[in-house]
Amino acid sequence: MRSMLILMHRLVFVLFISPVLCLSQNQDLNDVAGDLIFLTGQYVEPAAQATIYQASSGWFKNAKALNLWEVDLSLQVNALFLPKNKQNFNVSEPNLVNLSIQGNQTNASIPTALGGESNVVLEGSINGDAIEIDAPEGLDQSVFNYFQFQAALGLWKGTTFITRYSPRIKINKTYYQVYGFGLQHNISQWIPSIDNDKFNIAALVSYSKYNVSDEFSPANLVLGTINAINVEGNSFLFSVLASKTIKKFDFTAAIGITESDFTYQIGGDGELLLLVLNTALETLEGNETNFKGDLGVNYNFNKFSINSNISFGAFTNLVLGFNYKL
Repeated sequence: MRSMLILMHRLVFVLFISPVLCLSQNQDLNDVAGDLIFLTGQYVEPAAQATIYQASSGWFKNAKALNLWEVDLSLQVNALFLPKNKQNFNVSEPNLVNLSIQGNQTNASIPTALGGESNVVLEGSINGDAIEIDAPEGLDQSVFNYFQFQAALGLWKGTTFITRYSPRIKINKTYYQVYGFGLQHNISQWIPSIDNDKFNIAALVSYSKYNVSDEFSPANLVLGTINAINVEGNSFLFSVLASKTIKKFDFTAAIGITESDFTYQIGGDGELLLLVLNTALETLEGNETNFKGDLGVNYNFNKFSINSNISFGAFTNLVLGFNYKL
């Protein structure tokens, strides 16, 4: 199955950029570009998946509805846990066309964007000129921490408008930023048998726009250099949640589904090289569906509250929020 996917990527690559390659008359560039696209997909995919869980976490603290025009302001601290199986991927020379692993090895473990350091060097040639590419390194952390601001506004009929913003932050050579908005509607208000002072059910839909970019040591490919990969994504979350109030505590559980899409872009120098690579990167773009669960606890005191929320699925993300109602 894996070899079939590789073959399909290469076939699509040739169909999309063959006019450019005909102009360049450079089969070596074709082969190197195909290898780089394959490696890029393996490198960035875990980071793109992780960002989905970051962007879809912490949208609620309970299923209650805010009063009309009531405002709830939040400062959220997030911790995304990076599992070991998402930090490296294996490369075998039979999967590559032009490039090979420097030394006597035919297989190597290379970090993803979520991984650590690497001493793997890939080598190849373009028109007889030797090239060397250092395998890029990742975050080199087991937990990715960041913070964001969130505000909720009570609207009519038990509906709450939510917006969030995370400043652009840098960890090692990786940049991250997310912003978005959502709507939460209280469903239990329409069910007469439910006591909304103690139990609430709500539906939530949100949209997130995020950007993750990685810089790495420049790789000289004769026709130019590459030194960065940028991932932009859009993600929709659809979730149903229920909360139980016991004295000053709200205990919340939710299930949800995310629909996401990504675009990729390589940065560097060399107009033809970047055109070839970024055109080929379009073969990696597409939609992705993920299921997730959430558990949360919220403690209320006067106009303040403190909430914690944990999202779990392919990744685990913990949110701690400090909230104030106006």
